[in-house]
Amino acid sequence: MALLFPKKRKAGLKELSGAKMYLKHLHCALKLPKKAVICPLSSLTKYALSQGKFKHYNCEADIYAEEQKGFCYVTGFGVGAPALAMALEVLIGLGVREFVFVGLAGSLQPEVLASDMVLCDGALADDGVSAHYVPQEFLRPNPGLTKKLAGVLKKENLPHHTGPNWTTDAMFRETAEEVAHYQKKNILTVEMEASAFFAICAQKKVKGAAAFVVSDELHRLKWEPHFGEKAIFQNLHTLYHAAVKTLTGK
Repeated sequence: MALLFPKKRKAGLKELSGAKMYLKHLHCALKLPKKAVICPLSSLTKYALSQGKFKHYNCEADIYAEEQKGFCYVTGFGVGAPALAMALEVLIGLGVREFVFVGLAGSLQPEVLASDMVLCDGALADDGVSAHYVPQEFLRPNPGLTKKLAGVLKKENLPHHTGPNWTTDAMFRETAEEVAHYQKKNILTVEMEASAFFAICAQKKVKGAAAFVVSDELHRLKWEPHFGEKAIFQNLHTLYHAAVKTLTGK
């Protein structure tokens, strides 16, 4: 006998509470810019904050508002789809309407190497959050914002791959069989947030695009970490600038 409520029914139902009710409960009335770069990586924060004059707020995430340029940099909310979902819902409740997600991902294909940049054009929802928002198992980013980000990368002559991603909750349960399966499906990368990010943006009718820097390789059916390498940090900085320019034109 099935015990869980069917997720395919849930996506179309109204929630009992929501971010706006939660923010009212917290007596949080921040007024944020309508655009945000969102990143789970604390390692990008010092560099990002050196690139502008930010006001710091905290509401389920570290929110740094650059009011002159009209955007926020958001981090410090944790890793994985559930952590991202909480922060994203709160940001939407505070009025943000356009997001570029910047993060790290593992490579599933031999042509995608450590420190490469990848523009994500879709995500397989192998996470526990996405189905609470939309019934599809493959989620797409906002096409207009993704095209705009692609245009910035092209104009700046920044080499990158474009392709789909596999989102999983279980970083330490990625298997050789799964990697081989997704290689045959031409999935480029694996990470822990993108499908939930796209699902929430779609359900809340806000715009979202995403791009990654490759931090580890799995395409040889073994884990080969490259975290901490200088080229990865350099391309994270580059991707941050591309995200800001996509949102603000500056």
